[in-house]
Amino acid sequence: MTIQIDVKNIQGKAVKKLSLPAEIYGVELKDHVLHLAVKGYQANRRQGTHATKNRSLVSGGGKKPFKQKGTGNARQGSTRSPLNPGGGTLFGPQPRDYSQKINKKARQLALKMALSEKVRGGKLVIVDDFAIAKYNTKHVVNALSVLGVKTALVSDSRKDDIMYKSTRNIHGAMYLAPAEFNAENVLRYDSLVISETAIAALNQRFE
Repeated sequence: MTIQIDVKNIQGKAVKKLSLPAEIYGVELKDHVLHLAVKGYQANRRQGTHATKNRSLVSGGGKKPFKQKGTGNARQGSTRSPLNPGGGTLFGPQPRDYSQKINKKARQLALKMALSEKVRGGKLVIVDDFAIAKYNTKHVVNALSVLGVKTALVSDSRKDDIMYKSTRNIHGAMYLAPAEFNAENVLRYDSLVISETAIAALNQRFE
């Protein structure tokens, strides 16, 4: 079973139809799979370098602040207690590894679901050719405007960096090669604008 999608030129006119495999672009949505995958991608980006000093790491506080008895105050052994200003932090964050393992099958299924949601919502835009031969941000901005997209993940299969550098300064747009796709970056943008050659390369990832 296949799904028929229009292929457009950068003037926004449909030039032909493209058949997409339903096992990739017609997958039923399962919220929990997408949730686990996106949460895993976000967690894996965290550095985990946060740190606070406990009472043993704060400098000073070696001397007893006042005598044990006779002052009417609660007994204190150090000015670096968490109870005192300038003291250590109790149970504060320490460096840790936030990474989460995502199984390969779960990653692939989540990406298929994200792509299928774009198809169901009419947010998958396939272009025959971006027709760009040099760095030109205005060219990409005009193409996205004509295609009627607000925020977009843009993809092409070309080997040079022309599309990447022409897209990186556009607010609400990002360029990725088909090999770099995951469920999170597909869902982050309202539309997916991809060339015909790039979608063929993307399909090969699932073979």
